[in-house]
Amino acid sequence: MGISRERANDLAHRILDGLKKTPGVELSVEGEFVRNRVAAALQEWEKENEALAAEARKRVLARGRRVAEGSREFDQLLSEELRRLWDERAARGE
Repeated sequence: MGISRERANDLAHRILDGLKKTPGVELSVEGEFVRNRVAAALQEWEKENEALAAEARKRVLARGRRVAEGSREFDQLLSEELRRLWDERAARGE
């Protein structure tokens, strides 16, 4: 389940409000521009996360030993594989 556009906008609005209330933080551009950039970044992150989750699922299913989807073990393997993929991506500097 992905993040909806409405949810991304709501989160971006809350982040912007938090930034405005933070002492020492001054925005050099309009708040609307910042909010739009934050919302776009959240949606882009969600797309990347979904792609990596699909790859992690393929890797878990490709293992020699079958694990029932939806089981606790499957979820744990999926989580570990997703973490590995994010770590690999971070190591490449992406």
